[in-house]
Amino acid sequence: VGVGLHKGWAIEGAIGSKVKIDPSYLSPHVNITSRLEAATKRYRVPLLMSDAFFGGLSGSVQSKCRRCDKVSFKGCSDPMVIYHHDTFSLKK
Repeated sequence: VGVGLHKGWAIEGAIGSKVKIDPSYLSPHVNITSRLEAATKRYRVPLLMSDAFFGGLSGSVQSKCRRCDKVSFKGCSDPMVIYHHDTFSLKK
């Protein structure tokens, strides 16, 4: 199971009936997060993050990340840089 991390706005709403209600999130940013999660299989890493998420990290955490690629996801007009943080690394 991979993890995709991205930062952006989203609208949360309840969809359903009187019997069953499910939460739903609407935003292009939610879709980007889903595409990042799917891309973890292609890159064979447990975690991928967008440049928007990477930019919000502290310098010490950014120094432990590496740039993987510049990609264009379906539904996005501009390519984005994606990063990887090896959460299972034994390096210090």
